[in-house]
Amino acid sequence: MLLLSSQWKKSKAMKLLLKREYSKHLTKGSLSLEGKLLCKTLEPSVKSKPNPCAEALYRLAYDYDDDRGWYLYFEADARRIEIRNNSVTAAKDCIVPVTCFKKGIPMFSRLACRKLTDKLMDYMEQGEEVWLEIYSEFKPSKQNPWKLNPQNTLQGQEA
Repeated sequence: MLLLSSQWKKSKAMKLLLKREYSKHLTKGSLSLEGKLLCKTLEPSVKSKPNPCAEALYRLAYDYDDDRGWYLYFEADARRIEIRNNSVTAAKDCIVPVTCFKKGIPMFSRLACRKLTDKLMDYMEQGEEVWLEIYSEFKPSKQNPWKLNPQNTLQGQEA
């Protein structure tokens, strides 16, 4: 279900923005709400299989796992993409929230995941919808997934 921009302002839906930054080894992101940064994110590289989900607007939901507790997810490309604390190297079909990076190392992912899940679940339990819009300024190319398109070349991009 997609909302038109005129309907969006009238609805009581919350819209999160995930801005991706593609690199050779990982896809980093910034998750924000109304211009305020909530947390950073990590996803597998675009050269990994399966690729991260497409940039689009997704409706979030939550579920419970006996081993790891409550987590958020959305459906994309006939896959269930989870937003949860997980090892990035083992994170297949997963977006990992992190508090910050220290020398390129993700820090406090459990804390970031817990805060994000608690905040969004409270909103969803009141019957409100939460949407996630994933976008980036630069798209990876299809031929060399870890390189940027020639028209979107960035100086100082990670090799």
